[in-house]
Amino acid sequence: MTKKDFKRNNEMNIVFLSRFDLKNINDWSGTMYHVYNKLKEKHFIKIIGTEILKQFSTFKKRNFSENTFIPAEHYVQNLGKCLSDRIKVVECDLIFFGDIFFNNSDFNFPYVLLSDMTFEQIIIHYKNRKPDERHVEHGYNLERKALNSACRIIYSSEWIKQKAIEFYQIDPKKIEVVEFGANIPEPDNYSIDIACDFCRLLFVGMDWERKNGDLVLQLFELLKKDGFPCTLTIIGSVPNEDVEEDDDLTIIPFLDKSDPDDLKRFCQILSESHFLVLPTKFDAFGIVFCEASAYAVPSIAADVGGVPQAVKEGKNGYLLPPDSTAADYAEKIKTVFNDKEGYLKLRQSSRYEYETRLNWDVWGEKVNKILEDAVNQWKMENGEWRIPKG
Repeated sequence: MTKKDFKRNNEMNIVFLSRFDLKNINDWSGTMYHVYNKLKEKHFIKIIGTEILKQFSTFKKRNFSENTFIPAEHYVQNLGKCLSDRIKVVECDLIFFGDIFFNNSDFNFPYVLLSDMTFEQIIIHYKNRKPDERHVEHGYNLERKALNSACRIIYSSEWIKQKAIEFYQIDPKKIEVVEFGANIPEPDNYSIDIACDFCRLLFVGMDWERKNGDLVLQLFELLKKDGFPCTLTIIGSVPNEDVEEDDDLTIIPFLDKSDPDDLKRFCQILSESHFLVLPTKFDAFGIVFCEASAYAVPSIAADVGGVPQAVKEGKNGYLLPPDSTAADYAEKIKTVFNDKEGYLKLRQSSRYEYETRLNWDVWGEKVNKILEDAVNQWKMENGEWRIPKG
């Protein structure tokens, strides 16, 4: 491709920094896999980061005991140098990243940060991922520098955008909100007009406790006791305690989206479901809400974190307060489902939400525009740039 073609088509050479395997659909629920594949439809992508982090991990295991504490500032500095050395030998127009922070002072071209969370909010909401206290302040400083230095920041929700502005005093003008898409193929068997003789409930989540799985079992039991005809399918988790056998309860501990049979089974379950029920204690966004909407399945979820970005009240589901009980959820399900005409309209609007904002094509269109604007603005402010090879 000539440089003339390159400029005409707005294609770019993008360095994609990531600690995830971008070609593995099971990493981060497949989100980075879809981000990578959508970007490479238009741009030339060079992945950097995964192999370096593997080398760092191997070096630590071979040379230090498991409990050895290594200050974050030590390995981040070395990581940054390795990343810089790799980037300097490739032709690059823009750096795109979301899960590696590094010293960007060596570069004279723009970079864009993508995320659904901030380090500060991870510390608050993910207790099992909380680092050693000695790392926390350094983590804040790294993220503050990355956010302030980025020419654009792409978040998946207004909620995390506001959190970043409040905690890090980030200029809101450079923050864009773009919803993620569904990490499944485009449905070919969804139906708005579905049989409503009984209600099929679906719970999807790998973290049973954080997703509030026990409450889902409780509301299912309440519905059954009230004579409400329903079934419940649990995907991705196993209840903490043994549950009584029930022909209307199906538990599927894990489905692998990279396995064609598992993916087909997951999509088939979605196509037959009436509600996705997820009273989660916290979620930064919730890709599964996009997947449910793709199959015209409304969601009944908790109004926490970034969930309201994915689930719009009365459009593709309903949101309940964080302290809602199993009885509250059960009552909401009955009220919505028993209004057959209203329920089918909700299915139609759920699919519309997917078609207009909760899919990767829409994400790609919005993000490509953001990247192009970022590069053009950078050129206007700094002139042409290019890091020479070698």
